Amino acid sequence: MILFSHDPQAGTLYCYFTELEAGQAVAEWEYPASLLLDRAGRIIGVRLKLDDEITLDQLDLALEHEHVSLDMQYGHLNVSTSTTDPAQVVDLEAAALLDLDDEGRVLGFDIAVPKELTTPTRLAVLEPYMVALDDADVPPTITQRLPPRNSTAPVTGSMPTLPTDRMVQPVQPDGADLALLPHVGFVALVGKPNVGKSTLLNAMLGQKVAIVSPRPQTTRVPLRGILTRPDAQVIFIDTPGIHEPRHKLGQFMVETARRSIPNADVVCMVVDMSMPPTRLDEHIAAQVQQTNAPRLLVLNKVDRPPRQGSHLDAYRALGTWDTEVAVSARTGQGLTALLEAIVTRLPAGHALYPDEQVVDQTEQHLVAELIREKVLHFTRDEVPHSVAVEVEEWEQRQKATYIRLSINVEKESQKGILIGAGGEMLKRIGTIARVDVEQMLGHPVFLDLWVKTRPNWRNDPASLGWLGYRLKDWQC
Repeated sequence: MILFSHDPQAGTLYCYFTELEAGQAVAEWEYPASLLLDRAGRIIGVRLKLDDEITLDQLDLALEHEHVSLDMQYGHLNVSTSTTDPAQVVDLEAAALLDLDDEGRVLGFDIAVPKELTTPTRLAVLEPYMVALDDADVPPTITQRLPPRNSTAPVTGSMPTLPTDRMVQPVQPDGADLALLPHVGFVALVGKPNVGKSTLLNAMLGQKVAIVSPRPQTTRVPLRGILTRPDAQVIFIDTPGIHEPRHKLGQFMVETARRSIPNADVVCMVVDMSMPPTRLDEHIAAQVQQTNAPRLLVLNKVDRPPRQGSHLDAYRALGTWDTEVAVSARTGQGLTALLEAIVTRLPAGHALYPDEQVVDQTEQHLVAELIREKVLHFTRDEVPHSVAVEVEEWEQRQKATYIRLSINVEKESQKGILIGAGGEMLKRIGTIARVDVEQMLGHPVFLDLWVKTRPNWRNDPASLGWLGYRLKDWQC
């Protein structure tokens, strides 16, 4: 029999397909969810809207129950305590979090339900299936995400600091093999585009892990840079710049940045001190003020002369800050003071990553980003933001690693610009990128670049999913 639990304080409804043991749930996926209501408005079940990344094998534990059915036509997993069709289906704003074991099997899920829908009357039908939270092993916050079981595991090169899939490395649940440190935690770097968040991350780590360019919206997905020292492990989250999105890719970028704020132990709002604050700065500051975590105002680009006088008071007025630190990510000014301000505000805990790991992305992802960085550098107008790079082949050959990459653009005219006369532009991008790629991997590579047209991919959900821009794939 399926079991439910309700946490009224958190506003969460849990559903279990099996009895959970401590540490059994090692990963989570996000999927849209809806409540199934009867004619009286009582909750009789939940509908999960799945996609083709979930296999039947992964749903074994769920489909063993008579109360669970899978609609193959629409990809709906229906969990219902009633034999009649629901009278009403209410879509939930927050996605359901599916808990998976180390074999990728779905153990259960939890959903955030509005308070008005979780009154005793609304939950009356579920009451026979309810167990107290104390009687159920509700999984703690998960920090790993599993790749699809039907996917091919990415090939990795020789760098020991990089994980073997696109998601975060598994964390030791009890910290048994990782050191107990006075300060451990996540630090979100948020701000509008082009204020220097990625440059700041690279400077704090002392090496390049995030691509940079003078163009706004360079960062598209959250990237975690890990700084480990004897007394602390700081996990910096470099987020996409928060802006007014004009397409679905922009919506994805803004949402990943927004989600990083409440999950961080320290939030750093990075601003450009050489420019006065804008309405976008005000909007971002308002989001930052909602967190209970320490809030740091990071005044970047102090090496540049400000326009129209000092803007310090205007930035201070955007909210209440635990402290403020003036820095220059480009020159290194103030970075020591910023790091100490961050470290002293992090809680004690076990290290979350091995000492040698400095980033949570795969080599494939980082190589693709390096190619995109060169495109940003050599092209202009609408071309840079219309580019997405994907690794299609990665093979270790006798003398070098062969890497075939596709540079996707939205228009044929953009394809012509990237290739250039006689292929000169594409050759130039590849030649410059190869230097950075070889430096990162530590051995010779052969880059085989191709340009493809994928019309309107930034607004096409299927293309965004194909290219890796899906919220459920990125832990923020």
